[in-house]
Order: sequence, then structure tokens, then C-alpha cells
Amino acid sequence: MTTPPDQVPPVRTAATSISVADARSAAAPSAPRLAWIDNLRIWLTALVVLHHAAFTYAPFPAWPYWEPDHGLGGSLLLLFGVFNQMWFMSAFFLVSGLFVPGSYERKGTRRFVVDRLWRLGLPLLLVVVALRPLVDGQRYQAAQDAAAAAGTELSPVTFYLQTARPIWMWFVEVLLVICVAYAVWRTLRTRPVAAVPRAAAPTAWTLLALGAGLTGVTYLWRIVVPTGAGWPVLGLPTPDHLPLYVAFFVLGTLALRRGWLDLLTPRAGWIGAGAATVGALVQLAVIADPAAAGGGTWQSLVVAAGLVPTAIGTTVAALALFRSRFARQGRLLRFLSTHTYAVYVVHGLVLVGVGRMLAPVDAPVLAKFVLLAAAALPMCWAVAWGVRSIPGARRVF
Repeated sequence: MTTPPDQVPPVRTAATSISVADARSAAAPSAPRLAWIDNLRIWLTALVVLHHAAFTYAPFPAWPYWEPDHGLGGSLLLLFGVFNQMWFMSAFFLVSGLFVPGSYERKGTRRFVVDRLWRLGLPLLLVVVALRPLVDGQRYQAAQDAAAAAGTELSPVTFYLQTARPIWMWFVEVLLVICVAYAVWRTLRTRPVAAVPRAAAPTAWTLLALGAGLTGVTYLWRIVVPTGAGWPVLGLPTPDHLPLYVAFFVLGTLALRRGWLDLLTPRAGWIGAGAATVGALVQLAVIADPAAAGGGTWQSLVVAAGLVPTAIGTTVAALALFRSRFARQGRLLRFLSTHTYAVYVVHGLVLVGVGRMLAPVDAPVLAKFVLLAAAALPMCWAVAWGVRSIPGARRVF
């Protein structure tokens, strides 16, 4: 991960002065990493692990291994998961888009697409083909019992072919599609993106217009794709959030190049946190109503109007916090950041394995969640280190 060319100071020689825009291609490969972005990625990755650990004990089956709890503990874990879903995957798409323009310009269309197919497509295939049978045993048993009750049989091969899906790798799947679409757009674009000057700071009216537009698109999208609707073939568990994912990726491709991250002061972070709090409360006021799922209802409009400031505000607050408070890395943080992608790929296998080992433990659900999280988090990074130690694996992870 390198600093985009727009952040590289002008390069001067005895004969001439080269502007940042002119020096983009030459300076990008050697630009330093942004430690605070890497640190944010560590936190987001850990949050994904905690999110899925919570759904191990939540009241409804949203994870391959599930021990449902319908008491207060399960409700609190569900609330934790619901708030995460309001923003953190959108933030992941924004962070993923930050360095895409520079990568595309260094590699060109063909190398860029091949690189994304290699680094995103290969792990996706690995999870779908090799890891999914290791984590889907509970679902297979339930399907087999249902088939037996109906007087039929269900073989493992039939089950896995009929229910093929990327599970937690849906993010990688969607990101791969968006990256290929970005490469196609750059190929067809007549005006070089590298020639676009740094823009002035977005005004309050611009931000309000962006929020209103994204709210409208989300509301209209959920008329067709309401909350709770799944896409079985693609395996996208939250297709109702797709407009947010695409918008945040696009914002990521613009943010560094146009200098927007330089505006992330602590004050901006506090404003973002305030907007996120209001947005979350607006959603929680109606989100339990079935009519809030979509279909053009007023409740759905309220949820969309709360979701957008929650996603934008929390992401801005997180970016501002890490830029101002967590801008350095020691050996430990460098190790953790180097392995975040591998952690994302393997964390599902680790969580399901540890969850099954904790199944005999008779303890309150919140205590089991803490045990699962405390055991799984370090184990995820240990397994990721082992995977990246395989010869050739670092080309992918």
C-alpha cells in the first residue's frame, strides 16, 4: 500500500521543476506507506472477526456455526452486529478504493485485472471450494435431517453444489467485480484521471447533496432489494447495502488523490461521530418494524435517511481518529497489518473451529463470546502467518 502520487512533494532538478501531477507515475511506486491507514485496516479486520463471533450466539442464523441465544445476551450481541453492519463494510470498501488509481496507473489495465483476479479471485475460490465444506457441517446436518424427514437422501456433494456461496468472502467477490468495472471505466475514459487536479474541500452543501442523493438511491434500491433479501448464487448477505458499498469505493478512489484525507481533523471526527449517533438513533427508532425493510414505505425512507449519515459519519470519525492518534507503527503493528488480508480469508475457519470446541462450555452467552473472541483473534493472526509462510503465498496474501 503506497501513498498516492498526489501526496508526493514536487520533485525539483537543476533544470526544471516537476509538479506533483507530472510526477505521479514516477513517484507512486516508491511512495511510503500510510501507517495510519494500515492501523485502521487492523482494527476493521479485528472488528469483522468480533462481528462474526457475535453472530455465533445471536438469535438468528447468520453464521455457519450457530448456538442461538434468545435472551438478553443474544439481543446485545445482535445489537452489536446491527450497528457494525450500518457502517463497517462501507468503510472497508472506501479503504479498498484508496490506492486503486495508483495501482491501475502503475500496472495498466491488463496487469491490474490479472493482479486482482490472482489476489482476490484465488482466495475466493479457495474458500468456496476447500474451506466451505470444513465450516458448513452444521448446515449440512440440518439439511440432511430435513431431507430424511421428507423421505429422501442428501449427499454431501449434492448439498455443497446446491448451496455454493462465498460465505464471508462475499466482500472479496464484490470488490473483485468493482475493481474490474473500474479498470473498464479507466480504459474507456478519454481524459486521463492522473491529470485531474486536487479539488477544493467539499462544501457543506456538497456533503448534504451527497447524503441526500445516496439516501434516495438507497431508498429506491430497497424497493427492489429489501433488507433481508439474499442473493443465493452470489452469496451477498446484504445486497440492500450495495449502493453504499459502490459509493464508498468511488469516494475512496477520489479521497487521497484530491487531498480530502488532509481535512480529517479531530473536529471533523467529532462532527462525524455526532452525525453517526443521530443517524443510528433514527434507524433504531423504526428498524424493528417489518415495514422498514423496504418496499417504498415511509419507515424504509427513515432507515435510509439514518443509515447514510451513520455510515459516512462513523467512517469519517474512524479515519480522523486513526490519522491523529494512531499514525505510527512499531514491529507488532507492522506484523498485524501485513497479515490483515490473510486473516480475513482464514478467520471463518478459525471461528467455527474454536466455536465448536467451546460448545460444551456451560456459561452465559456473553462470557462465551468473550472466550471465543479472546481465543480466535490471536489464533487468526497465527494461522495467517502460517499461510503466508507457504512458499509463493505472499504473492496472493
